[in-house]
Amino acid sequence: MNARRLQKLIIAAVALHSLILGTAVLARPAWTLQLAGWQYEGPSFFPAQSGLFLLILGGAYPAAIWRPAFAWFLVASKAAAVVFLLAEYAFGGGPAMLLPAALFDGLMGLAVPASLTWNVRRDGQGVRL
Repeated sequence: MNARRLQKLIIAAVALHSLILGTAVLARPAWTLQLAGWQYEGPSFFPAQSGLFLLILGGAYPAAIWRPAFAWFLVASKAAAVVFLLAEYAFGGGPAMLLPAALFDGLMGLAVPASLTWNVRRDGQGVRL
């Protein structure tokens, strides 16, 4: 598999993850939160809003397939997610599920620049902006 195809697959997988999670949180906020370990019976507005945010991100990520420079937006959003998840676990009393979620988001965020670096080394042309 060539490096550019791998990049596209990684970006598509990250986008799909956000779209699936966003759809679940938007459509069934209390159920999704309970599945993740929170006992939640409050208003659905803010959880549903986070689902909408995930859908927007998931819809924006594929731009990195056509514009590799946009991939850094994906990396920044995953880095922010890792910081948020770890802080919520450490200081907000979030469930233990946040630790594997932070790890998974971190791995997704690292896979994108790793694929960009591999592409640069393989074709010697660098990332086209």
